Amino acid sequence: MKEVNDILLKEIEAGSFPGASYAIVNESGFIALETLGYFRLFPEKEKNHEDVIYDVASLTKVISTTTMVMKLIEDQKLRLDTPVCEVLKAFKHPEVTIYHLLTHTSGLPADIYRANTLKSRQEVIEKVYQSELIHPVGDKIVYSDIGFILLGFVIETLTGKTLSIFADEVIFKPLGMKDTGYHPMKEKAAPTELRNDTVYQGYLQGLVHDEKAFALGGEAGHAGLFSTTKDIGLFMQAILKGSFVLKNETLDLLFPMREERKYEDGTHLARALGWDKPTGRSSAGAYVDFDESIIHTGFTGCNMFIDRKHEVGFVMLSNDVHPSRLTKGILKIRHEIGTMVVSKKGSRL
Repeated sequence: MKEVNDILLKEIEAGSFPGASYAIVNESGFIALETLGYFRLFPEKEKNHEDVIYDVASLTKVISTTTMVMKLIEDQKLRLDTPVCEVLKAFKHPEVTIYHLLTHTSGLPADIYRANTLKSRQEVIEKVYQSELIHPVGDKIVYSDIGFILLGFVIETLTGKTLSIFADEVIFKPLGMKDTGYHPMKEKAAPTELRNDTVYQGYLQGLVHDEKAFALGGEAGHAGLFSTTKDIGLFMQAILKGSFVLKNETLDLLFPMREERKYEDGTHLARALGWDKPTGRSSAGAYVDFDESIIHTGFTGCNMFIDRKHEVGFVMLSNDVHPSRLTKGILKIRHEIGTMVVSKKGSRL
């Protein structure tokens, strides 16, 4: 723990981010569970602690949305090759499938233009369904929030339930993730950015940072989830133990690389179903096993990876966008921390 703590404390003291919590797990349980720094800087500093609930941003895509989609596939209510328009009648691109959304190869744009002006769920729905393809389907990997918003709509349509209710039923309650959900108690949540626009004024605390998820009422396929390192540790441990909420044969479908693109500028992208794969100076470090690892990051300052070969899972949560996204500093130390965790498998940290 000391080496990881030293890296984090140095950056906290330098003002790179307020604080951080992290967990290292193996199949037997927790190797480390640490909280450092502060969870709030304004209006006054408050020390971080284990029970602080963080906005995990795009970790929502993998912890919640991908797991729910794979559960629907396991229950034969959906297929990877199901055209999205078969479920969502208003979606106008018949060649786009669930697989394309999961692997970010749909050709849809990354984002909705001027998302901070979105005021209602209906407005987001209209913008999503109006989206044109910017690349041929399957041609490029473009990390797309719009694609995962659509996956959220697919889940809601097929289950007749909200994302929060279905996720609670099939993921959070079975895994004992008691502090995970889309609508946390404000006083337990770490604040993120000071927002000052036509939609909202003030620090976002217990309210999702992402503007599209905010307009959707806090529940979306791409963002909106709040959690703790302890809860996500339980999620990772269940995967490492093979006692997850999906059958092992379904779980195994999440690890293989499905799409890869190498570009002339040196960019190397590789995607699994829902999850990212570790390429280059990834957030999982230098020693993570490519084939047996899945990783993801979140804009608020969160990242996680699960390495089945080295039998280790790691999650770090922070509010790196507090008080402003302009001060984000956690990105530069992720690779170093990941390298340390995998090289020692957490056992001697």
